[in-house]
Amino acid sequence: MADNLTDSMVRGLKARDSAYQVWDKSGERGAGRLGVKVEPSGQRVFYYRYYWDAKRHFIQLGRYPEMSLALARQLAKGYAGTLKEGKNPKVEKAEQAIALEKQKRAEQLKGSVEQLIQGYTNKMREDGKRTWQQVLYRLEKETYSFIARDTKANEVTPLHIKQILSAIIQRGASVEANRVRSYLMAAFNYGLKADNDPANHQQDVMFGLEMNPVSVIPKQSAAEKAGTNWLKLNELQQLMGDFPKTPSVGSTVSLLLNLCVYAGGQRPHELASSRWDAVNWEEKTLLIVADVSKNKRDHLVPLTDSAVYILERLKVENVNDSPFIFPQRLDASKHLRTDSFAQAIIYYREHFPDSPVFVARDLRRTCKTLMGEIGVSKELRDRIQNHALQDVSSKHYDRYDYLVEKRRALEQWENRVNHVEQATSNVVNLFQRG
Repeated sequence: MADNLTDSMVRGLKARDSAYQVWDKSGERGAGRLGVKVEPSGQRVFYYRYYWDAKRHFIQLGRYPEMSLALARQLAKGYAGTLKEGKNPKVEKAEQAIALEKQKRAEQLKGSVEQLIQGYTNKMREDGKRTWQQVLYRLEKETYSFIARDTKANEVTPLHIKQILSAIIQRGASVEANRVRSYLMAAFNYGLKADNDPANHQQDVMFGLEMNPVSVIPKQSAAEKAGTNWLKLNELQQLMGDFPKTPSVGSTVSLLLNLCVYAGGQRPHELASSRWDAVNWEEKTLLIVADVSKNKRDHLVPLTDSAVYILERLKVENVNDSPFIFPQRLDASKHLRTDSFAQAIIYYREHFPDSPVFVARDLRRTCKTLMGEIGVSKELRDRIQNHALQDVSSKHYDRYDYLVEKRRALEQWENRVNHVEQATSNVVNLFQRG
């Protein structure tokens, strides 16, 4: 048995033909000992030796001089403490390694902000939310300028969210800030539930969220006002006549606007994403199918002569044989995006600065208001625009399509839209067949 190990002693140990060990003399009985094994190559390795169930056990600590004697002694002291507690140091070491690996893996699995946004919008798509692409685009556009894509979702703070929304507000878009806030709120709520959701497809991604950082950020209440804007009849007629004259606004988008009007204020997305096989030319109807409809119910729209004429023009212009009534210009396999429609309205307002301010959703409100002025009942207007009727009869029992009544009302509406009274009191047709 050698004296207590010292650094100079370990450094001076010479190699022999076979390996040998030198053990530290210090330490109390039953607490194990620190030693160094000298290989024939001259390599020195620290070990901790102890007895368990009357058998010798060894734990390799590290190589000298990469591991200092002081560190080896500290590790050996820790194992000795475990042994005095009546625990097997080797078993405890293995369990600690497993726990450390689990913790490391858990940290690695904590999803990033990018994975959170992707997971949330994928869930929207699976749930049939038609706006999932738009939400994805807006979240990516606004978020990554302030939060790196690989940032762990559970490291995002309210300050990050405040920076994102402040930048949007600074450019005068308070309503947009509220929209992005609601998307971020929903995304983090998704993350809070995703870790424990058995239906979550991202089983190898965990977010480890304990709170929603958006919840403490207030909405811009002054920006949220109920929509009240609508166009007067002459303003609507002026819009329909001038819209095709706007630079950068193509024929397809112009015809979409006019079809929205002649169909009584249908949602632009529902028309833009409808297919040709939804048109019944003989019965003069367009079926907005449940997959497209906002309320997930089929909606049969009677087509007036003006609406049929628009569809005939679109059919002639469909040189790429797209299945969609309103195809994208560069990819006929996809339908026209509603943000293209919104951008066209911006172009129109820039080109005709004296025109009334309006956005796409104001068209729907305009049609409903003006149809009311000519005596179309609110119930029938609701049915024409496919509102979700909440009375028990409508929800569960009434399956009549009101096609005759809707057609009569839309023909009355078409007649009102197409005739403009001039200063000389004569009447002209606004939308004549060319």
